[in-house]
Amino acid sequence: MNHKPKISVIIPTYNEENNIKKTLIAIERQKCDIPYEIIIADGQSSDNTVFIAKKSAKVYISPKKGKAFQLNYVIPKTSGELLIFLDADMIINPYFFQKIYKIFKNHQNLYACSARVKYHNGKAISFKLASQRFTITQYFFLNINIHLYYLLKTLLGFPELSGCNMIVRRDIFLKTGGFKSPPNSLGIDKVFSDSLIYLIRKMKKGKIKTLSFVSVLTSGRNLNIKRSLKRISQYFSKKDIYYELAKKIN
Repeated sequence: MNHKPKISVIIPTYNEENNIKKTLIAIERQKCDIPYEIIIADGQSSDNTVFIAKKSAKVYISPKKGKAFQLNYVIPKTSGELLIFLDADMIINPYFFQKIYKIFKNHQNLYACSARVKYHNGKAISFKLASQRFTITQYFFLNINIHLYYLLKTLLGFPELSGCNMIVRRDIFLKTGGFKSPPNSLGIDKVFSDSLIYLIRKMKKGKIKTLSFVSVLTSGRNLNIKRSLKRISQYFSKKDIYYELAKKIN
C-alpha cells in the first residue's frame, strides 16, 4: 500500500506452519479501504512458519522467545494508529478491519477492545426436534459461556481483553508500558487489561470492552482445563506480582 498504514496487524508466532496461512488468507480477503500492514513477530520458529508468512507479511525474528517480548519487540517497527493483536490461528471475516476502525473512530473514549471469540473446528452434534434437525458444534455452550464471562467482567468494572484478539489505540498502548510477562507467561492478557484499567483510572477517562456484535473465530487447540486452572491458581497465589506488573504504566 502507498499510504501510511492506519492499522497495524501484529501476530506472534512460534512453529505455526499449520495455522498461519489460513489466518493470513483471511486478512488478505479484507474488504477495507483503510491502509493496513501485517507484522509477524516470530519467536525463532524451527518449521516453515517464517517461509509461509513472508509471502504476505513483514516478518521480524525476535531475539528472545515469549509472546510478551515478541510483541513488544516489533511495536517500534509498526506505524498504525490502531494496533490489532491476533493469535496465529485466528479467522476474521472480510469486514473486520473496516468495522473495528469505524468503531474506534466513532467512539473516541474507547481505548481498547476485544471482539467476541467463537471456537470452531470442533465436532458437530446433530439432533432432531419436532421433525426439524439442528446442528451445533462441540463448542456451542463454551462460546456462550466465554462471552458471558467477558461481559460480566465488564459489568462488574473489571473488564478483561481476550488474549487471542486485542485491539488498542497506539498512544494508549505506549502509555501502558506495553506487555508484561507474568510467571510462566500465564495471564499476559490479564496483566495488560489491568494496566489499561490503571491507566483509565489515572487519566479519569476512557474505557475498554468486549464487542458483542463483532466476532472472530479461533481453534480449540489451546483449550486446556489443566492450564486454565493453573493460571487461576497462580494468579491468586501471586496476586502481588500481577499487581506490581500491571501498575507499571508510563
